[in-house]
Amino acid sequence: MTQHVHFEQAPPRSWDQFEELCADTFQEEWQDSTLVRHGRTGQTQHGVDIVGRDGANWPVGIQCKRKSLWPVSEVTTRDLDDEVEKAKNFKPALRTFYLVSTAPDDQPLQEHARLITERHQKEGLFDVAIIGWGELVRRATRHQHVAAKHFGPYSSGAASPLLATWRASAGKLLLEDRELRIASRELIHDLGDYPSGRIVFRQTESENLLFQIKERQATGGQSLDDREAVLELRDKLKVLRDREGAVIEGLMLLFGHKELKDYIRIVSEQHAPLLVRSFVEQSINPDLWNVTGLEKITLHPPVFGEMDPLQVFMPPADIEAIFAHQRNLRKRFPGHATNNVGELPDDIRFRHAVPAMIRKILAKMKEGVPLEEIERDKLLDWWAWRFTF
Repeated sequence: MTQHVHFEQAPPRSWDQFEELCADTFQEEWQDSTLVRHGRTGQTQHGVDIVGRDGANWPVGIQCKRKSLWPVSEVTTRDLDDEVEKAKNFKPALRTFYLVSTAPDDQPLQEHARLITERHQKEGLFDVAIIGWGELVRRATRHQHVAAKHFGPYSSGAASPLLATWRASAGKLLLEDRELRIASRELIHDLGDYPSGRIVFRQTESENLLFQIKERQATGGQSLDDREAVLELRDKLKVLRDREGAVIEGLMLLFGHKELKDYIRIVSEQHAPLLVRSFVEQSINPDLWNVTGLEKITLHPPVFGEMDPLQVFMPPADIEAIFAHQRNLRKRFPGHATNNVGELPDDIRFRHAVPAMIRKILAKMKEGVPLEEIERDKLLDWWAWRFTF
């Protein structure tokens, strides 16, 4: 049993991490493996961030209260009324609605929720409950791995705190450049403090597929057609989940490796957002290998024969930019080698070459090649790779 003391725990530093904590907690509370985060910022969500099943009770909606100032320090009866009204438009109709926040537990607010529930029961509408920070942490710390994931060394068991939650939609990472730069620097420090820490990466499309599976299973029959339709959705979901897993592995390598994290730190102010964004978005791009209209360069690893050359495709304008950059370097530095990846134009190096190397290295690791062997063969020394046309 965890010895966690809830009042010692500060709320997560971002709303997205708070939503992840809520999802993990209620997934364990309800033993609902298909509980899903619903929609994304900017979409019409009808006051519902998470949808799940509590036994036979489905759908149950959870609103993780978000305000411009984070963490939320107060929730009023007006706030609760507003969220309840939004939730009435959710389809299919909710059976229960929870509003969860980082504000302290509040008896008058809980009483207001009970009165709404009493009125709703007469009207055939959903029950309403309010959960504050103290009650959420009490529930979270009943589940050892949830506590370990989110509260790290303050929980029993192995410290594996959630360090960041990143999201993407329509193939685009939902972080602006400044936020991405700061988040990257934070992860370098956090992984130094908690090497077993976790990064969560989600696509809106995978969460939508999970919701469709849940809805189909709850409302459909058990005919062969129904089962086959669910399997098709699960097949699509697996493809997306595999890509998300590859992104997480790459981010852990970039921000956790003893040498790579220093490289990221050095370029962080100017180029890290481009490098990280390019790696993430190319990793989840289903059309990555559609090279129609593109031209290529070939990357050669520093140690000859240890890895096959790697082909990288890019627009013709970028190839012309490489030629122009080489001509300029030769004029300025006669006799200087201009075919190392470190001599590529910054934009092309961080947008095309380095992300492709990361994906190749991850593929080798997935094949069973140990990281120590990759280090020995200098495959992480990106600046030492050569390129040819």
